Amino acid sequence: MPTPERGPAFIRTSIDIRLPLVGFFDQAGAVTFIASMPLGFIGSIEKAVFIPDVTGAGAGASQNVQIRKGAAAGTAIIANLLITLANHVLGGPGVSVSAPVANEGLARLGDADVFSITKDAGTVFSAAGGTLRLIVRQKLQGRI
Repeated sequence: MPTPERGPAFIRTSIDIRLPLVGFFDQAGAVTFIASMPLGFIGSIEKAVFIPDVTGAGAGASQNVQIRKGAAAGTAIIANLLITLANHVLGGPGVSVSAPVANEGLARLGDADVFSITKDAGTVFSAAGGTLRLIVRQKLQGRI
C-alpha cells in the first residue's frame, strides 16, 4: 500500500516542451536541446513522459533523452527516457519514466537550480518529433 502524503497535499503541474524532429531526433549523435533552464519555483521533477507525433515512425529507431540537474555537460542525471517509436500508439499514453527514488534529492530544484535536456547518440528518427511533458511536484510555497 502506498504511503499517503503527509501535511498539505503536493501540487503537481506539467511543463510541456516540444522536441523537434529536425535538429534533434534526426541526428545520430549527442545533442543538447536545453542547456540551462530555471524551473521558476521550488519543486521536484517527478516524471517525464514523451508523447510522439506519429505511430511507429522509423521502426527500430530509438533515442535516449536525459533530464539533468544543472548544465548539459554535467553528470547529474535525474532521469533517462528511452524512446523507441516502433512500439508506440498515436494518442496512447506515450513513453514514461519516473525519477528513481534514489535520485529524490537530485530531482529537487531550488530557486538557484537549473535543468537541461540532452540526448545520447541514437538511431535517427525518420518522421517524428513530439512533446516532452515534465511532471513537477511541489508543496504549497508557504510551507517550503
